[in-house]
Amino acid sequence: MAVRFDAIKNPLEELVHSGKNAADILCPKDNCNCMIFRANTATWVERDGSKLSLPDNVLPDNVGPLADDANEIHFWRVTNMMDFENVGFSKAVGPVKYLSCADCDIGPLGYHDTTTEPKEFLICARRARYRF
Repeated sequence: MAVRFDAIKNPLEELVHSGKNAADILCPKDNCNCMIFRANTATWVERDGSKLSLPDNVLPDNVGPLADDANEIHFWRVTNMMDFENVGFSKAVGPVKYLSCADCDIGPLGYHDTTTEPKEFLICARRARYRF
């Protein structure tokens, strides 16, 4: 059974072992069991959460204000896109490609800033479920 990030009392202790993810990381949608990472694949890092926000010019006119993503700083990081089990990539919006669930298309779950060297692909820790 997969649990949401908010249901984990001590995320840093329960989710991170030796800097890597201790659990499988799944799509956040309850009825989607798409695996994003297997356990011990991604590294826990802090990054700029404001890049999770979709730019206004790519949103339909009928979408209201979105949550403030700038407060999201905890991410799972890989440096090779082949480390994902399943993830979708958007076309680049400026320098950013958004990451989504490959099965149900929910997202953005994370992002890839194409200007960052070395390359890194980030999944927001709060936008995932965890299976131990």
